[in-house]
Amino acid sequence: MSSINGEVLSTQKIVDSGSSAIRWDLVVMGDGYVSADIAKYEQDVATIVDAILKTPPFDVLRSAINVHRVNVASVESGAGDLCAGTSRATFFGSTFCASGIPRLLVCDTTEALTVAYEAVPEMNAALLVVNSVTYGGSGGAVPVFSLAPGAFEIALHEMGHSHFGLADEYPYLRDCREPDHARYDGVEPYEPNVTARLDPLKWADAVTPDIAVPTTTNRNCDECDTQPSPVATTAVGAFEGAGYYRCGAYRPQYNCRMRSLGFPFCAVCQQTIRRVLAPFIQSRRRPVRS
Repeated sequence: MSSINGEVLSTQKIVDSGSSAIRWDLVVMGDGYVSADIAKYEQDVATIVDAILKTPPFDVLRSAINVHRVNVASVESGAGDLCAGTSRATFFGSTFCASGIPRLLVCDTTEALTVAYEAVPEMNAALLVVNSVTYGGSGGAVPVFSLAPGAFEIALHEMGHSHFGLADEYPYLRDCREPDHARYDGVEPYEPNVTARLDPLKWADAVTPDIAVPTTTNRNCDECDTQPSPVATTAVGAFEGAGYYRCGAYRPQYNCRMRSLGFPFCAVCQQTIRRVLAPFIQSRRRPVRS
């Protein structure tokens, strides 16, 4: 497959846990890598995949996962920047500053999905790495992230949204003083890691023994709650402030990768990822004794 901005070169299965018919297949693609960068791209993907497979709970789910690397050569390196008025001739059209937000790095999702499905028809999830050291990323059907330090955390966070249906656990959209985000009073959120209902609590089976529910409450819904955790940071309960609202919505743990980059996935998020991947886990049969 080719376009005026580059071409798809090849596909290689770099993590082989079995047939794609019975495994969860992740397709990793690159944008803004010219032909001379392909060796670098292959090393970048190896580093990224290694980091994913070392991240809980993926570290114990490796037998469920296949990973395919699609080598794509662009005409030009890097990515465009809408704020700066610059563009790059890259295969997937990746660009920073979408919607006027400098860190919002997006691609042509339709093209990315087309390439991914043509490479691996059984694909379950896709991921796009952009050859730029500028910080940025985005979610959607194809999570996108750059090679900037810390940007890999964006990839994990957006994979949580895109591939496992997890909600954002932070209590704002833009800042902590938005008047229409003081209190959530809508229907029960469908995502597994945010709730507006304490009884019954959707993650009741994961609550730490003797932990109060709610575990924290925000005394001033006009501002984000900055109180420290009253319990161990690993404790599961119901902490107020989540799903873009300062009050009326609760998250399972004090912090989580779906709330703040650099933290592990919370217990409920990990439970959700395990549940999604459970059908793909390699069975371990007992040997037949003669």
